[in-house]
Amino acid sequence: MKPANLLRWYPRAWRERYGQELLALIQDTLDEGRPTWRLRLGVIGGGLRERVHQAVRAGKVAAKRVPTTSLMVVVAGTTLATLPENLKATLPPGRAWQKTAAFDALIGVIAFTAFVVLAGGLVAAPAFVAFLRGGGWSKIRRRVAWAAGATLPAGGGLAGLVLGQRAMSSAQLNYSWTYAGGVVATTVAIAAALGLWAAAAAAAAKQLKLANRARAAQPLLASVTMTAALAIVSANMFLLAAIESSVPWLVAGAANLALLCAFMPRFIGRAVRQGRRLRAASGKTTVNPSAQRTHGRHRT
Repeated sequence: MKPANLLRWYPRAWRERYGQELLALIQDTLDEGRPTWRLRLGVIGGGLRERVHQAVRAGKVAAKRVPTTSLMVVVAGTTLATLPENLKATLPPGRAWQKTAAFDALIGVIAFTAFVVLAGGLVAAPAFVAFLRGGGWSKIRRRVAWAAGATLPAGGGLAGLVLGQRAMSSAQLNYSWTYAGGVVATTVAIAAALGLWAAAAAAAAKQLKLANRARAAQPLLASVTMTAALAIVSANMFLLAAIESSVPWLVAGAANLALLCAFMPRFIGRAVRQGRRLRAASGKTTVNPSAQRTHGRHRT
Protein backbone atom coordinates (compact mmCIF):
# COMPACT_ATOMS: atom_id res chain seq x y z
CA MET A 1 0.00 0.00 0.00
CA LYS A 2 1.48 3.33 -1.08
CA PRO A 3 1.39 6.25 1.39
CA ALA A 4 -0.88 8.27 -0.91
CA ASN A 5 -3.42 5.43 -1.02
CA LEU A 6 -3.86 5.62 2.75
CA LEU A 7 -5.43 9.04 2.35
CA ARG A 8 -8.42 7.48 0.59
CA TRP A 9 -9.74 6.34 3.95
CA TYR A 10 -10.48 9.98 4.77
CA PRO A 11 -13.37 11.97 3.25
CA ARG A 12 -12.60 14.03 0.16
CA ALA A 13 -13.19 17.39 1.86
CA TRP A 14 -10.79 16.42 4.65
CA ARG A 15 -8.14 15.26 2.15
CA GLU A 16 -8.34 18.50 0.21
CA ARG A 17 -7.71 20.49 3.38
CA TYR A 18 -5.31 18.35 5.41
CA GLY A 19 -4.17 15.64 2.99
CA GLN A 20 -0.78 17.08 2.16
CA GLU A 21 0.10 17.55 5.82
CA LEU A 22 -0.85 13.97 6.68
CA LEU A 23 1.03 12.64 3.65
CA ALA A 24 4.18 14.52 4.71
CA LEU A 25 3.84 13.08 8.23
CA ILE A 26 3.46 9.56 6.84
CA GLN A 27 6.51 9.94 4.62
CA ASP A 28 8.57 11.11 7.60
CA THR A 29 7.77 7.89 9.48
CA LEU A 30 8.28 5.37 6.67
CA ASP A 31 10.18 2.17 7.39
CA GLU A 32 12.39 1.27 4.38
CA GLY A 33 10.09 3.18 2.02
CA ARG A 34 6.86 1.52 3.21
CA PRO A 35 4.45 2.39 6.04
CA THR A 36 4.39 -0.05 8.93
CA TRP A 37 1.27 -2.00 9.81
CA ARG A 38 0.86 0.04 12.97
CA LEU A 39 0.92 3.25 10.94
CA ARG A 40 -1.50 1.84 8.41
CA LEU A 41 -4.00 0.80 11.07
CA GLY A 42 -3.72 4.19 12.75
CA VAL A 43 -4.38 6.08 9.51
CA ILE A 44 -7.26 3.75 8.56
CA GLY A 45 -8.82 4.11 12.01
CA GLY A 46 -8.51 7.89 11.88
CA GLY A 47 -10.09 7.99 8.44
CA LEU A 48 -13.04 5.86 9.49
CA ARG A 49 -13.59 7.97 12.61
CA GLU A 50 -13.55 11.13 10.49
CA ARG A 51 -16.10 9.65 8.07
CA VAL A 52 -18.39 8.68 10.94
CA HIS A 53 -18.00 12.13 12.47
CA GLN A 54 -18.91 13.86 9.21
CA ALA A 55 -21.85 11.51 8.63
CA VAL A 56 -23.26 12.21 12.10
CA ARG A 57 -22.78 15.95 11.65
CA ALA A 58 -24.44 15.87 8.23
CA GLY A 59 -27.34 13.88 9.68
CA LYS A 60 -27.87 16.44 12.44
CA VAL A 61 -27.81 19.32 9.97
CA ALA A 62 -30.24 17.53 7.67
CA ALA A 63 -32.60 16.75 10.56
CA LYS A 64 -32.68 20.43 11.55
CA ARG A 65 -33.21 21.71 8.04
CA VAL A 66 -35.81 19.23 6.83
CA PRO A 67 -38.09 18.32 9.76
CA THR A 68 -40.89 17.38 7.36
CA THR A 69 -38.67 14.88 5.59
CA SER A 70 -37.44 13.44 8.90
CA LEU A 71 -41.00 12.89 10.05
CA MET A 72 -41.93 11.28 6.75
CA VAL A 73 -38.94 8.93 6.99
CA VAL A 74 -39.91 7.70 10.46
CA VAL A 75 -43.60 7.38 9.64
CA ALA A 76 -43.00 5.55 6.35
CA GLY A 77 -40.46 3.16 7.86
CA THR A 78 -42.70 2.22 10.79
CA THR A 79 -45.86 1.92 8.69
CA LEU A 80 -44.35 -0.20 5.92
CA ALA A 81 -42.49 -2.55 8.27
CA THR A 82 -45.57 -3.31 10.37
CA LEU A 83 -48.01 -3.50 7.45
CA PRO A 84 -47.48 -7.23 6.60
CA GLU A 85 -48.22 -8.27 10.19
CA ASN A 86 -51.27 -6.02 10.38
CA LEU A 87 -52.68 -7.45 7.16
CA LYS A 88 -52.20 -10.99 8.50
CA ALA A 89 -54.44 -10.38 11.51
CA THR A 90 -57.95 -11.80 11.30
CA LEU A 91 -60.98 -10.32 13.06
CA PRO A 92 -64.41 -11.75 13.95
CA PRO A 93 -66.99 -11.28 11.19
CA GLY A 94 -68.77 -8.61 13.21
CA ARG A 95 -65.63 -6.46 13.40
CA ALA A 96 -64.06 -7.20 10.02
CA TRP A 97 -65.43 -3.95 8.58
CA GLN A 98 -63.38 -1.98 11.12
CA LYS A 99 -60.12 -3.34 9.78
CA THR A 100 -61.25 -2.79 6.17
CA ALA A 101 -62.26 0.81 6.83
CA ALA A 102 -59.07 1.63 8.73
CA PHE A 103 -56.89 0.00 6.08
CA ASP A 104 -58.68 1.84 3.26
CA ALA A 105 -58.19 5.13 5.12
CA LEU A 106 -54.49 4.39 5.60
CA ILE A 107 -53.99 3.55 1.93
CA GLY A 108 -55.91 6.66 0.92
CA VAL A 109 -53.76 8.94 3.07
CA ILE A 110 -50.56 7.28 1.81
CA ALA A 111 -51.71 7.75 -1.79
CA PHE A 112 -52.51 11.41 -1.14
CA THR A 113 -49.08 11.92 0.44
CA ALA A 114 -47.39 10.31 -2.55
CA PHE A 115 -49.41 12.60 -4.85
CA VAL A 116 -48.26 15.71 -2.96
CA VAL A 117 -44.62 14.59 -3.04
CA LEU A 118 -44.95 13.87 -6.76
CA ALA A 119 -46.46 17.32 -7.30
CA GLY A 120 -43.50 18.90 -5.56
CA GLY A 121 -41.17 16.94 -7.82
CA LEU A 122 -43.03 18.02 -10.95
CA VAL A 123 -42.88 21.66 -9.87
CA ALA A 124 -39.10 21.43 -9.58
CA ALA A 125 -38.65 19.17 -12.63
CA PRO A 126 -37.68 21.92 -15.16
CA ALA A 127 -35.03 23.30 -12.81
CA PHE A 128 -33.76 19.76 -12.11
CA VAL A 129 -33.43 18.98 -15.83
CA ALA A 130 -31.48 22.21 -16.31
CA PHE A 131 -29.29 21.24 -13.36
CA LEU A 132 -28.45 17.87 -14.92
CA ARG A 133 -27.75 19.41 -18.31
CA GLY A 134 -25.34 21.81 -16.66
CA GLY A 135 -23.23 18.94 -15.30
CA GLY A 136 -24.92 18.68 -11.92
CA TRP A 137 -24.99 14.88 -11.89
CA SER A 138 -21.40 14.74 -10.67
CA LYS A 139 -22.44 16.71 -7.56
CA ILE A 140 -25.10 14.24 -6.42
CA ARG A 141 -24.08 10.90 -7.93
CA ARG A 142 -22.44 9.65 -4.73
CA ARG A 143 -25.47 10.46 -2.64
CA VAL A 144 -27.71 8.73 -5.19
CA ALA A 145 -25.41 5.69 -5.19
CA TRP A 146 -25.55 5.43 -1.39
CA ALA A 147 -29.34 5.79 -1.44
CA ALA A 148 -29.69 3.13 -4.14
CA GLY A 149 -27.43 0.80 -2.19
CA ALA A 150 -29.45 1.28 1.00
CA THR A 151 -32.67 0.56 -0.89
CA LEU A 152 -31.60 -3.03 -1.58
CA PRO A 153 -31.53 -4.26 2.06
CA ALA A 154 -34.69 -2.26 2.81
CA GLY A 155 -36.55 -3.94 -0.05
CA GLY A 156 -35.11 -7.32 0.90
CA GLY A 157 -36.20 -6.91 4.51
CA LEU A 158 -39.73 -5.95 3.51
CA ALA A 159 -39.94 -8.93 1.14
CA GLY A 160 -38.71 -11.19 3.95
CA LEU A 161 -41.45 -9.92 6.27
CA VAL A 162 -44.10 -10.57 3.63
CA LEU A 163 -42.87 -14.14 3.12
CA GLY A 164 -42.53 -14.67 6.87
CA GLN A 165 -46.07 -13.62 7.69
CA ARG A 166 -47.40 -15.99 5.01
CA ALA A 167 -45.58 -18.94 6.56
CA MET A 168 -46.66 -18.18 10.14
CA SER A 169 -50.01 -17.91 11.88
CA SER A 170 -51.16 -14.78 13.68
CA ALA A 171 -50.38 -16.35 17.06
CA GLN A 172 -46.88 -17.30 15.93
CA LEU A 173 -46.25 -13.76 14.70
CA ASN A 174 -47.20 -12.31 18.07
CA TYR A 175 -44.69 -14.50 19.95
CA SER A 176 -41.87 -14.72 17.41
CA TRP A 177 -38.77 -12.82 18.48
CA THR A 178 -37.22 -13.49 15.09
CA TYR A 179 -40.06 -11.78 13.27
CA ALA A 180 -40.05 -8.91 15.77
CA GLY A 181 -36.34 -8.44 15.19
CA GLY A 182 -36.97 -8.47 11.46
CA VAL A 183 -39.57 -5.74 11.85
CA VAL A 184 -37.13 -3.55 13.79
CA ALA A 185 -34.30 -4.15 11.32
CA THR A 186 -36.56 -3.48 8.34
CA THR A 187 -37.88 -0.30 9.93
CA VAL A 188 -34.32 0.98 10.39
CA ALA A 189 -33.36 -0.07 6.85
CA ILE A 190 -36.37 1.64 5.27
CA ALA A 191 -35.82 4.79 7.33
CA ALA A 192 -32.13 4.83 6.37
CA ALA A 193 -32.90 4.39 2.66
CA LEU A 194 -35.57 7.09 2.66
CA GLY A 195 -33.31 9.38 4.66
CA LEU A 196 -30.48 8.96 2.14
CA TRP A 197 -32.86 9.63 -0.76
CA ALA A 198 -34.12 12.72 1.06
CA ALA A 199 -30.54 13.90 1.62
CA ALA A 200 -29.78 13.42 -2.07
CA ALA A 201 -32.91 15.39 -3.00
CA ALA A 202 -31.99 18.15 -0.55
CA ALA A 203 -28.47 18.37 -1.97
CA ALA A 204 -29.89 18.69 -5.48
CA ALA A 205 -32.50 21.23 -4.36
CA LYS A 206 -29.75 23.56 -3.11
CA GLN A 207 -28.35 23.74 -6.63
CA LEU A 208 -31.65 24.32 -8.42
CA LYS A 209 -32.66 27.67 -9.83
CA LEU A 210 -36.40 27.53 -9.34
CA ALA A 211 -38.80 29.75 -11.20
CA ASN A 212 -40.72 32.34 -9.17
CA ARG A 213 -43.97 30.36 -9.18
CA ALA A 214 -42.20 27.15 -8.21
CA ARG A 215 -40.42 28.91 -5.33
CA ALA A 216 -43.72 30.39 -4.13
CA ALA A 217 -45.40 26.95 -4.21
CA GLN A 218 -42.78 25.27 -2.02
CA PRO A 219 -44.11 26.46 1.40
CA LEU A 220 -47.62 25.21 0.62
CA LEU A 221 -46.37 21.84 -0.64
CA ALA A 222 -44.22 21.42 2.49
CA SER A 223 -47.12 22.21 4.84
CA VAL A 224 -49.50 19.84 3.04
CA THR A 225 -46.84 17.11 3.17
CA MET A 226 -46.48 17.60 6.92
CA THR A 227 -50.25 17.39 7.33
CA ALA A 228 -50.40 14.18 5.32
CA ALA A 229 -47.59 12.65 7.39
CA LEU A 230 -49.46 13.32 10.63
CA ALA A 231 -52.62 11.93 9.05
CA ILE A 232 -50.76 8.69 8.26
CA VAL A 233 -49.88 8.42 11.95
CA SER A 234 -53.56 8.71 12.93
CA ALA A 235 -54.69 6.24 10.26
CA ASN A 236 -52.10 3.70 11.37
CA MET A 237 -53.20 4.09 15.00
CA PHE A 238 -56.81 3.48 13.98
CA LEU A 239 -55.74 0.35 12.10
CA LEU A 240 -53.93 -0.95 15.20
CA ALA A 241 -56.98 -0.12 17.32
CA ALA A 242 -59.21 -2.14 15.00
CA ILE A 243 -56.86 -5.13 14.81
CA GLU A 244 -56.01 -5.33 18.51
CA SER A 245 -59.39 -4.05 19.74
CA SER A 246 -57.39 -1.53 21.74
CA VAL A 247 -58.98 1.52 23.31
CA PRO A 248 -55.60 3.23 24.01
CA TRP A 249 -54.68 3.09 20.31
CA LEU A 250 -58.11 4.47 19.44
CA VAL A 251 -57.73 7.34 21.92
CA ALA A 252 -54.20 8.09 20.69
CA GLY A 253 -55.35 8.17 17.08
CA ALA A 254 -58.30 10.42 17.92
CA ALA A 255 -56.08 12.77 19.93
CA ASN A 256 -53.54 13.02 17.11
CA LEU A 257 -56.33 13.68 14.61
CA ALA A 258 -57.82 16.37 16.85
CA LEU A 259 -54.45 18.13 17.11
CA LEU A 260 -54.10 17.84 13.36
CA CYS A 261 -57.47 19.48 12.75
CA ALA A 262 -56.77 22.20 15.33
CA PHE A 263 -53.30 23.36 14.29
CA MET A 264 -52.61 22.35 10.72
CA PRO A 265 -55.14 24.74 9.07
CA ARG A 266 -53.22 27.64 10.62
CA PHE A 267 -49.95 26.13 9.47
CA ILE A 268 -51.27 25.76 5.91
CA GLY A 269 -52.69 29.29 5.97
CA ARG A 270 -49.33 30.66 7.04
CA ALA A 271 -47.68 28.78 4.17
CA VAL A 272 -50.20 30.23 1.71
CA ARG A 273 -49.44 33.77 2.92
CA GLN A 274 -45.71 33.10 2.68
CA GLY A 275 -46.15 31.90 -0.88
CA ARG A 276 -48.08 35.06 -1.75
CA ARG A 277 -45.34 37.23 -0.30
CA LEU A 278 -42.72 35.38 -2.31
CA ARG A 279 -44.75 35.79 -5.48
CA ALA A 280 -45.32 39.47 -4.79
CA ALA A 281 -41.63 40.02 -4.09
CA SER A 282 -40.65 38.26 -7.31
CA GLY A 283 -43.17 40.39 -9.22
CA LYS A 284 -41.63 43.58 -7.89
CA THR A 285 -38.17 42.55 -8.99
CA THR A 286 -39.35 41.69 -12.51
CA VAL A 287 -39.15 44.66 -14.85
CA ASN A 288 -41.86 45.04 -17.46
CA PRO A 289 -40.18 45.94 -20.79
CA SER A 290 -43.16 48.02 -22.04
CA ALA A 291 -43.29 49.96 -18.79
CA GLN A 292 -39.55 50.52 -19.00
CA ARG A 293 -39.88 51.97 -22.53
CA THR A 294 -42.76 54.21 -21.44
CA HIS A 295 -40.71 55.45 -18.49
CA GLY A 296 -37.82 56.19 -20.84
CA ARG A 297 -40.01 58.27 -23.18
CA HIS A 298 -41.35 60.30 -20.25
CA ARG A 299 -37.80 61.03 -19.12
CA THR A 300 -36.88 62.12 -22.61
